[in-house]
Amino acid sequence: MRLSLVILLLTAFSISASENLSDHETFCQQDNTISCEHYLQQQLTATTPYSNNWFRIKAYQLNYLFDKNQFLQLQHEAEYLLTQPAMPDVFRVQLYFYYAKALFYFKKTDEAKIYAAKAVAILKEVYAAFGNPLRIVELANLHYYLGELDQAEQLLRFAQSHYSKSIDPLFLFELNSNLAHISHQRDDLTSAAAYRADALAAAISLGHTGKMIIGMGNLARTQQLLGQLAAADQLYQDSLKYTAEPEHQVQHHIHLLRLTEINLQLNRPTLARDYFQQIEPKLLSSFHMTLYQQFGTSLAQFTAQ
Repeated sequence: MRLSLVILLLTAFSISASENLSDHETFCQQDNTISCEHYLQQQLTATTPYSNNWFRIKAYQLNYLFDKNQFLQLQHEAEYLLTQPAMPDVFRVQLYFYYAKALFYFKKTDEAKIYAAKAVAILKEVYAAFGNPLRIVELANLHYYLGELDQAEQLLRFAQSHYSKSIDPLFLFELNSNLAHISHQRDDLTSAAAYRADALAAAISLGHTGKMIIGMGNLARTQQLLGQLAAADQLYQDSLKYTAEPEHQVQHHIHLLRLTEINLQLNRPTLARDYFQQIEPKLLSSFHMTLYQQFGTSLAQFTAQ
């Protein structure tokens, strides 16, 4: 392995290697008086551009954009950063990772695979250097996005076996979330629900609102697909007290959309309409907008009866 990569990974940003794929939430908790989006921009503005600290904060910003499903801005940020002649290798793998995810979102699969492969190559070296279990999960996640389910599952099972005594809630959240993705992709929804329940428990232990919302939404959706409508309805309702915060408005309206759907499935049009009327359509993706229109048509039919 290149000695320069090891040195950069040890010294760049002056942070632990576990922040290779950074989490913005902990960073933003340093100032709860403003939104995380504004805090990140404030910190970037106050930092020397392209310094190690600037790249560290920029990594948090990329993570924030991905977490909030702001894929167009994420793509634009990544394409700009890719034009920069020099950056720490720790940041480079983050950039490749999030750019690949943005490209996958916009169905640019061939190009996405190129950048995913670049990230995989660096992450393999990172794991070889530090043996951090989160790096294994990140590798597995990239293989999952590449459609390489067997490779992804093999890595996750390795992490599950070799770090079975881990009590790190972040590792347990990521591990079980990714195991759930694999099970869901293979139409094993029962296993997916079990993994998602474990992921949610880890998120609650971790205390990160964003991960709790992800955990609740993922488990509720799987329960809905399993026909466990009452459980899904309750979990989506419980999530609203967290998604009501301005930081999570996109997730809030997606969960309102699912509550509309579940109550239509339960033949409760009045409740469905109550949730439907709270939805801001402009915050929905094209996929969710299609569902919104379908549910609007269904509710109109109930009214006409």
